[in-house]
Amino acid sequence: MFRRPRETQPDPITSELSHLLSPLVIFPWGPLAMYYLGVPIVVGNAMIAVRDEDYELACQKLTDSAFYKIIPDRSIPPEILATLPDPEQAIEEVEREYQLLDNSTVTFEYPINHHLSGSLQLTVAPNSFANLPIPDVTGDVKQSMFSTTGYDIYGNICQPLEEALVESFVKCVIDDENDENAEFSGWGDRLSPWVAMMCAYLEVNNDILDSCPDQRAVEWFSVTCGRIHEEKFGPLDRRVSKPAAQVKCIGALGREFVYSIGLGKKTE
Repeated sequence: MFRRPRETQPDPITSELSHLLSPLVIFPWGPLAMYYLGVPIVVGNAMIAVRDEDYELACQKLTDSAFYKIIPDRSIPPEILATLPDPEQAIEEVEREYQLLDNSTVTFEYPINHHLSGSLQLTVAPNSFANLPIPDVTGDVKQSMFSTTGYDIYGNICQPLEEALVESFVKCVIDDENDENAEFSGWGDRLSPWVAMMCAYLEVNNDILDSCPDQRAVEWFSVTCGRIHEEKFGPLDRRVSKPAAQVKCIGALGREFVYSIGLGKKTE
């Protein structure tokens, strides 16, 4: 299966954010973090996490640097809306699908004169939402690269490795499944394919979360992508035999789907 080599330094987006938010420690998350590990994914929305105690200051630093807060556009395209029997209900349902994400994070547009303005948004999350296992390093991360358990460290950047990132995504799925505000969650069904992509491209072992103290996360991963899943469906085939590899995965609220790795398509 095709994959990119792991990066040996932070990407330019993360590097710039680390300078803007210094001395705060930042954790690349979502597509940014997967890209570093070698997943061939398009970074359409930059996401970072910070310690809870740094969250308000991080947002203020971005505002002071001419980033401006926005409400993410979750609107349904007019041509689709026109075909729905109850457009108003559909709009309300979509808003509820991402309510947990939007209420727990802040999304910014880049400054108007920035070269990424209009093409990339930035979402900042407190770690109580991102659920990353915080590495055992001091608040003033040393300005030399070293590795610690679960992370590569570059100055004030803590780059999560496979185990930390899978644990984070899985815990976020569980939190989303427990959210009573949405019968179906578009956010949860974005997280589940992220886990599937990591399992496919990065050859994540089926027992990667066995040492996680949260047994809910251990069970979710085992049933969805890990040991129990492989006992039922067989091991994931990573051979390069098709333009895209399909990964069967159970999404938020138990909705089963097949995710086409490489094409970015999901079929119910």
